[in-house]
Formats: sequence, structure tokens, C-alpha cells
Amino acid sequence: MEKQTKITYILSGLTVLSIILHNAIFGLIKIEEPVFFTLTLVFGLGFAISVIYDVVLVLRKREPKDLWKLGFLGLFGLLGLIPGVSAGFFGFFGFFGFFEAKGWKERNLT
Repeated sequence: MEKQTKITYILSGLTVLSIILHNAIFGLIKIEEPVFFTLTLVFGLGFAISVIYDVVLVLRKREPKDLWKLGFLGLFGLLGLIPGVSAGFFGFFGFFGFFEAKGWKERNLT
């Protein structure tokens, strides 16, 4: 896996981990704690910037070549089907579009 794709996956994982830790701490002590909340915002923003940077790189240089692997993040969009979960999760289905990036080099798209 290329470095830029790995960074995007790491930021995604850190965002989910900090959300879980924030909610666990709040559930245990019933006090809103700012540390993991702030980390969630920072990692989430870093993830969004990383995805946008990846897309710009692919459109300009056709790299990283393994950007299509981010398409699996689209599975989080299925959480939108669970009652009570925000419809905003449906936006994750857009990540399935990255699967199309797998064949860009073979089709010589410019």
C-alpha cells in the first residue's frame, strides 16, 4: 500500500478510535471531556484533507495508484440504514466511486 493511501487509512482509524474513546469516557464519568473531542475533530479534518489531496493527486498525476482501496470506506454508508443513525452516513457511499480508479491507468484516461 502506498504511503498516501496508508496515511488516509490511519487518519480514518484514529478518528473512529477517538470517537469511541470520547463516548466511552463520557459514558463512564458523565462529564464532557474536551481531549478526545478535540482529537476527533483534528483527525476527522485531517482525514477529509487527505482524501481531497489524494483525489487531486490522482486527477493530476494518476498517483497514488492504490487509491481505489479507499472504496471499502463506503461500507460505513450502510450505517445510514440503521434507524436513528444520521442520514449523513449515506455520503460514505461516494467512496465506492474510488473502485473505479483501479482501472484508470489501464484505460489511459487523461
